Amino acid sequence: MTPEIQTKTSNAKISEALELLNEAAIEKKDELTHLMSNRYAHIREAMTTTITQGKEKALEIASDVDKRVHKDPWIYIGGAAAASLLIGYLMGSRRK
Repeated sequence: MTPEIQTKTSNAKISEALELLNEAAIEKKDELTHLMSNRYAHIREAMTTTITQGKEKALEIASDVDKRVHKDPWIYIGGAAAASLLIGYLMGSRRK
């Protein structure tokens, strides 16, 4: 058999195999969807719970910071100024 004929035969076999796989996937689509949704449902629930808890914690922290800043704003203004000066100094010294 010549290489051309062998390549055509191999391509035909690969195409046939891909068609069979596609047909099987179409036939089993509902079964696969059900299996995947049941298998990974606990992961989805855990992620949803974690995200919800994270949002609640972030809101709690933001509320706490807001209260502290409103109670004594000059400490935070001074801290922000000092941090900005430090960052500016570090960025300026890298250019040299």
